[in-house]
Amino acid sequence: MPELALDELVGRWRLLSWSARDEDGEVTYPFGEKAEGTLVYTADGWLTVALAVGDRPNLSTEDLIGGSDDERAEAFSTYIAYSGTYEVEGDVVVHRITMSLFPNWVGSERRRHVDLSADELVLTTPPMEVGGDVLVSELRWTREE
Repeated sequence: MPELALDELVGRWRLLSWSARDEDGEVTYPFGEKAEGTLVYTADGWLTVALAVGDRPNLSTEDLIGGSDDERAEAFSTYIAYSGTYEVEGDVVVHRITMSLFPNWVGSERRRHVDLSADELVLTTPPMEVGGDVLVSELRWTREE
């Protein structure tokens, strides 16, 4: 693939699927086969991403920071969100995270191999720990705007 231009990523993207392959080649779906997600790349180099298990249950309260410990733990473990800046290096997009639901990622870089054709974007991670396993994730997105 020729070098990717930053403006090719700009827009709002909707998640089509998130699959992950383990070291033995087995494919799983970390947030199920109905995972939902939104990814936004701005023209001035900012990004935000949110991923969720489809049909997440409501908490027993309308209090934004309320609910039982178990409810909040379930909500935390079924949602990923982060934002920051990004840049393109060849066929890799580098996410520099400034805010994240998973605090360990703040201040880190997350590199994703990019495969872009028309209105479909595929981001592939390097091997990383997900749910206690080392997985290579593939996130397929479709352009919304």
